[in-house]
Amino acid sequence: QGDYPPAMKDTILRKSVEQGLRQSRLPRFTPEEVAYIRGTSDFFGLNHYSTNIVAHSDLTGQPTSIFTDQDVNGTVAPEWPRAASSWLFSVPWGMRRLLTYIKQNYDDPEIFITENGWSEEEADPPILEDRGRLCYYMGYIDEVLKAFDLDEVNVRAYTAWSLMDNFEWAEGYTERFGLHSVNFGDPNRPRTPKRSASFYSDVIANNGFPEGAEVTNMVADMWRECRGSDAGSISAGGLLLAVSLLVIAVHTFTL
Repeated sequence: QGDYPPAMKDTILRKSVEQGLRQSRLPRFTPEEVAYIRGTSDFFGLNHYSTNIVAHSDLTGQPTSIFTDQDVNGTVAPEWPRAASSWLFSVPWGMRRLLTYIKQNYDDPEIFITENGWSEEEADPPILEDRGRLCYYMGYIDEVLKAFDLDEVNVRAYTAWSLMDNFEWAEGYTERFGLHSVNFGDPNRPRTPKRSASFYSDVIANNGFPEGAEVTNMVADMWRECRGSDAGSISAGGLLLAVSLLVIAVHTFTL
């Protein structure tokens, strides 16, 4: 709508007043700016990694931050697998719910999933049999397929983060998100494919999880191991047209 969501404006105004400020800490757009911005986005770019269970919590008096402004506490279920990153848990159904929410609340935009991935700790020798990442991508790609196929969400691309290990902000090289391991101790930075690289390559080559394909059979064999004894089955079907980029791997969905 060309402006911040009403709930965001109301909450930060209230908190600003409670702090003794005369106006909201959130900058205001002029009517002319709102009109200029409204409807100018080309697509909805989504970075998504994990899900929390949230409940209202009055955080008045806490240090001001993007987190305390929300007045919520987040928790996770004990059975959710955790990555090397302390904030990252594998909750595939959260992806589908979020995509459906965007469809319903943002006028059914074209959605480009610009980041989605799993971290593992730095190790010597490096972790090449990256089962956690395999399970993560199996579950999340399956939920994206459900959103596209069953919920008719207008997903145009899926981006796996990332093609190779890289510098992860404050964590440096201690957390590895890559489909390929990088030896940062070698000036030549040699790269070694992990097991997930082969899986992802097969997904690209097969344009998804077509029935009878080797990658689909492999996923079916691992499904209960990854998702637990109550897991259902994967969403078979070829929907994905995929290409690889320098740092990320992208699925482009076609109708």
